[in-house]
Amino acid sequence: MKKTAIIVLDVAIVVFVIFALILMMTAHTDDSLSARGWGALKYYTVQSNLLCALSSLVMLVFSLIKKNSVIPDWLFIFQLVGTTVVTVTFLVVIGFLGPVYGYGFMYLRANLWFHLIVPLLGMVKMLLITPRRAYPFSVTLWGILPTFLYGAVYSVINAVGWKGHSDPTTDIYGFLFWGWGIGFVFLISICLLSWGASIAFWGLSKKLHA
Repeated sequence: MKKTAIIVLDVAIVVFVIFALILMMTAHTDDSLSARGWGALKYYTVQSNLLCALSSLVMLVFSLIKKNSVIPDWLFIFQLVGTTVVTVTFLVVIGFLGPVYGYGFMYLRANLWFHLIVPLLGMVKMLLITPRRAYPFSVTLWGILPTFLYGAVYSVINAVGWKGHSDPTTDIYGFLFWGWGIGFVFLISICLLSWGASIAFWGLSKKLHA
């Protein structure tokens, strides 16, 4: 029963992410924090959802091939990472982007799927996965990696050609609007948020499947 639920959730995540990506890339008008065409891929939101969908696709293939519900170490870690990044998207929208840009924009069209539906499905699926063993705390560090890399690239891109003020074409989230000091606080906070989400899912997994 649980394996069937995971398969259904994995299919839904893959289908919804593809649908939302097409919806965003073919939109006739740009909304807050959205872009047409390949420009949509610059957003952490889209990248996190794609990573979550990829982890779901791999999990789906594994589930259909293997008869048991226990997954190998590398696949559990992949699921942890995929879930962590969309959880960060979910929490940043609720705690920062929603109040700044308005929740109407944050849950409009493709963003409804990227910011709310897929993250919630990913979280539920992660809690259903049976780990092969009790993993050490160190596996939670994998959850930080995608967010850290995105933040590092984001910083480098904005540092190149910096003119003393935030450029909305590169500082797409407005983290540097108040300068680099506040910007780094935002970026470090999001990395810590990512780690916190990874720790939470690691801890819940241990508790639920002990």
